[in-house]
Amino acid sequence: MRKLLSMVPLSDEQRRYVHHDGALDPHARIKEMDLMGIDQVLVIPTMVISNLPYAENAEGVEAFCQAYNDFLVDWCGEVPERLFGAALLPIADPERAAKEIYRAAGLGHRVALIRPIDAQGKYPNLLSSDPAGRSDTYEAVFRAFEETGVVLGMHTFPAGRLASHPRGSDYLDSPGELFGLAGTDSQTFSFVHEAQSWLTQVLMSGLLNRFPRLKMAIFESNAIWLPTVLTACDRLWKLYASERGTTGERLPSEAFHQQSVISFESDEEGVFRQWSDFEDVGIWASDAYHHDGADVWSAMRMMTDCKVPDHVQARLLGANAANWYGIEPKVFVTEEAGPIDRPDWFPQGPELEEWADIVAHPRENAARLLEMHEMMDPSRIAQRIGSAAPGGGY
Repeated sequence: MRKLLSMVPLSDEQRRYVHHDGALDPHARIKEMDLMGIDQVLVIPTMVISNLPYAENAEGVEAFCQAYNDFLVDWCGEVPERLFGAALLPIADPERAAKEIYRAAGLGHRVALIRPIDAQGKYPNLLSSDPAGRSDTYEAVFRAFEETGVVLGMHTFPAGRLASHPRGSDYLDSPGELFGLAGTDSQTFSFVHEAQSWLTQVLMSGLLNRFPRLKMAIFESNAIWLPTVLTACDRLWKLYASERGTTGERLPSEAFHQQSVISFESDEEGVFRQWSDFEDVGIWASDAYHHDGADVWSAMRMMTDCKVPDHVQARLLGANAANWYGIEPKVFVTEEAGPIDRPDWFPQGPELEEWADIVAHPRENAARLLEMHEMMDPSRIAQRIGSAAPGGGY
């Protein structure tokens, strides 16, 4: 654990070694995909989706999204059979967002991204009850998704006070902030709650019945919770049929299975043990470049351990995604890469395995995790570096 907790400054050579070049260079991305066993990938930016809804200059946000979506065409075009882009939208302005969906579709993008938060005083499920429509709702956004066939990619993030809300500091941006207000770890649950809140509103409001050609993909929120949420929504849909104020012949679970998919990650054993619930709607995600990202081989091994049939594994690991995004599936990686030859300074072997086990089981290792966090405290790092400097100490 010493190397993992020492937190000493890295040399230029070490920084270059640990840098994920594939986040910038499409050809480097292909090399990393080969290592992870990934044939084709939908490339999704991360922090920009988290923060973009807070931007207040509508014209500037629109220009930014256009520039990124244009860049994405060139970036993915370097390896067009393996790299596919997800477009950014100026979602704070529904009219501009709808316009960019049509433009993104013309560029060839299969997916456009929305974070379901209330950063500008409007939650992006807001629709008009007026048959004539209102310009400040997202009616045009959902119509644009329907008419173009672009998939609505709903992407959540851990909640936090990223900016002051237009309605005041006491106003919630994300339903996930409730975890923080309750004194719990918002990083652990809030992004899941953000997704559950979005999906529940979509299902119980009858939004999918109103937009029957809308296609959705729920990203970055785990998936094990889905069967429970769908069961609860079906029960409440029937129980409060005379009170909900919306109509539709389909149960929420039926609407979801016909119009949505959801991503899962390699370690979600509960998904694999309920594989029949995900056979048609599950899409595997590597979660690269997060520290808990995993390769496809680990997902295959866990699926096999959970007795997921081979034909279902094929659907979960690629066929569902290719079908949903309209991508011709192609195989490029057929064998698992061998162990990477690491430099001596890089944490590896039993030391790395011990660390991975600790962070993978936080409840059982609460005391050790606390020690690790204390070791990473900036003041302690400075003390350790100072004590190791020439002339310091004794």
